[in-house]
Amino acid sequence: MRRQGLEMEEHIMQELRERIRDAELVLVGLGEDFEYDWNALTSDGRYREIAAETGAGPEYVWITPFLQKMVLQRGERDAKWSGAYASLEKLLAGKNYFIVSLCVDDYIYDTGLEQSRIVTPCGGFRQMQCDMNCSDVLSEVPSDTCLEVAKYYNGELPVSALREPVCPLCGGKLRFNQLGVTRYAEKGYLAQWERYTKWLQGTVNKRLCVLELGVGMEYPTVIRFPFEKIVFYNQKAFLCRVHETLYQVGDSVGERSVGIAEEPVAWLRDMCL
Repeated sequence: MRRQGLEMEEHIMQELRERIRDAELVLVGLGEDFEYDWNALTSDGRYREIAAETGAGPEYVWITPFLQKMVLQRGERDAKWSGAYASLEKLLAGKNYFIVSLCVDDYIYDTGLEQSRIVTPCGGFRQMQCDMNCSDVLSEVPSDTCLEVAKYYNGELPVSALREPVCPLCGGKLRFNQLGVTRYAEKGYLAQWERYTKWLQGTVNKRLCVLELGVGMEYPTVIRFPFEKIVFYNQKAFLCRVHETLYQVGDSVGERSVGIAEEPVAWLRDMCL
């Protein structure tokens, strides 16, 4: 059921705070609509210059992810995301929780949330892999490449001086370990996924609060469908789904759920204001 109106919205927020407070465990899902808005980069004049300079050459497509990583490391992100994660930290303080995130921006790893309680199955910017996954080996992000790209951004190097990183084993292209490469190396998240599945086993017949934020239909089998199934089988569980358009919850969980038609990042930020 869709909830709307300022008075009703505050009522639902208060109810959710109480459910999280009273829950024995809390499961959080962050979807693709929680991802950092990469379009914000176009407000950077230098980024637009780089896009114009490298756009005509497919040999330079590898530069953009390094620029994205550089921006994320500098912390030049919208305060909306900072406020949202700060709210999430407050809500989960002292709780037994686990977070499944489809975001590849790695923002969550720069917060005070426990990394041992986070799994990001779509990957991120923390490791690199062979584009063809020739040996299922992950490698560190080459610091010299990061430095060269930063110098290029600052106008200290021409684009022709940049060297695309290559796989040390087969000489192929080296890419960030993210879903979307030619052959994604799932090794990067599988250990944490196993930890997550073991944590789920401990939620059976426990008071579980499930908070789903910005999860659409791009990868519904990772969060959206499994979360509903978890709540269906656990009669002590409650699901809150927040999404601008896909806030609907299946009839199978009935009164033990609420769907909120709001932009998820701003909504979470406002939870603890």
